[in-house]
Amino acid sequence: MLLTGQKQDGSVLTVRLKTMAVAKPATIGRGDEADITIDDPRSSRIHAAIRYWDDIFVIRDMNSSNGTFLNGEQVDVAKLNPGDVIKIGDTELTASAEASGKDVTMSG
Repeated sequence: MLLTGQKQDGSVLTVRLKTMAVAKPATIGRGDEADITIDDPRSSRIHAAIRYWDDIFVIRDMNSSNGTFLNGEQVDVAKLNPGDVIKIGDTELTASAEASGKDVTMSG
């Protein structure tokens, strides 16, 4: 699964999530400890996590201050499909099935 979005500085963020049977979640947030770092003041340090589980990608809000939105709806846990738009703070990430970009290792 490929996530793409625009960073605050105008550059493009591209991240490819790998599918692995045993995987640790890929975290998204503004903190240095996040696997996918976004420079958004409305994002929590660890805002959300994406995990590959049972042949699907699942996004989970990690008790963030401002919530995680999928296609305009606030979610706690939801299946992530190609074409979905994740909104964290003011940052939008679009999911697609294309395979390119920076790998985030999701092995545990």
